[in-house]
Amino acid sequence: MSIQHTSGPQGIGLSTAPRKSGKGLETLQRFLTRQPLLDGEDHILGYELKRRDRVPVEVLPGARSLQQAQDEHLLISAIDLDFQRALGNKLTFLGVSLQMLFNPLVEQLPRDKVVLALHPDGEPDAALVARAEELSRQGLIMALDDVPDATSPNPLLPVCRYVRLDTTRYDVMALAERVARLRRGPGHRHLLVATQVDTLEAYETCAKLGFELFQGYYFTQLEPSKPSRMDANVMRVMDLLNKVKEGAEVNVLEDTFKLDPALSYKLLRYINSPAIGLRATIKSIGHALSLLGYDQTYRWLTLLLFSSVHATARNQALLRNALARAHFTEALGRERVEPSQRGGLFITGLFSLLDALLNVPMSQALAHLNLPEAVTNALVHEDGPYAPYLELATACERFDQETIADLAADIGVDADSVNLAHVNALIWAESVDI
Repeated sequence: MSIQHTSGPQGIGLSTAPRKSGKGLETLQRFLTRQPLLDGEDHILGYELKRRDRVPVEVLPGARSLQQAQDEHLLISAIDLDFQRALGNKLTFLGVSLQMLFNPLVEQLPRDKVVLALHPDGEPDAALVARAEELSRQGLIMALDDVPDATSPNPLLPVCRYVRLDTTRYDVMALAERVARLRRGPGHRHLLVATQVDTLEAYETCAKLGFELFQGYYFTQLEPSKPSRMDANVMRVMDLLNKVKEGAEVNVLEDTFKLDPALSYKLLRYINSPAIGLRATIKSIGHALSLLGYDQTYRWLTLLLFSSVHATARNQALLRNALARAHFTEALGRERVEPSQRGGLFITGLFSLLDALLNVPMSQALAHLNLPEAVTNALVHEDGPYAPYLELATACERFDQETIADLAADIGVDADSVNLAHVNALIWAESVDI
């Protein structure tokens, strides 16, 4: 496991846009949200980025509506090269209106990495269908959001690779009927995506109905039907975490590492990795620990805790999400909490999914860790100096704009800061070699 330290893009088209008013230069408060896209084996295939704003505001110069302004910001974000490199081969879904197919920005989108998710706002006319067909021939990937009350196939179906159904808009019977109708019609060749899947029950239901892909955070929930994953490997890493926090002598830490050859190998591989940048090869565990120091060893062990559990795609998805939370909370809280408390921000974000990883309640997951009281309070009681930043991180994972706005106002940050921290956190999490 190694970490590539990157500064992240500064803005990349995702910050809020300035506007002129009688009171001077102001900001359009458009908060960014994201949802991961997973297959049936819990591999993260990509993310949907989306902006929402229920408050009427002025639009950007040249835009004829607020929707167009928001859509253009999304397109610009996906065109950014730093963002594309960070996400690698993962897809980026962008939810836009049908009229954006005529926008010149569409021509600049990377064909193999972006999916335009089209939401029908009426029956598409012949010109719009022709434009979609042209873009499809050019290699642009499209998805079509299903409309529950539609009685006839949408003429855009033949050029769309994906069809998405919002699971919160159907009961089980209606959802099953909708899937069956799509399978019978022209969309039978399409991949069906279930969106807003945030519980295990919803995921299991959609999987049985034949959906291939799932959007949501169901994988962050406990699995009551499965046993705890608190095994010997986990306990050994927790023991090391406690010893490092207590400032144990290097020889004591070295002896503990020697009890587990796999841990020793991972430590040496980490410190000899290009990300660390050492010129000399380190061959001794004790030498490696001395060079890392207590703070960096502790942070590395927190990441290692996730990989100590049996490696599965679900655990990889949990770690990516936890890393994004950790980077986000640290970025926003670094200048807003007491200097003596800054070190706990990253740990709070990272351990916020420890219960799902170990499949035990959070209080039980933390019982074997000697964590600072402020970290425990944030994770178990949602209280203390770290809690607002963690709450904001989780709100950015949901389409909960009102909560994001309230929390951001409480800690004194605007949409620009939240969006930049959010995107940089996602990029950084994808850059970590795990």
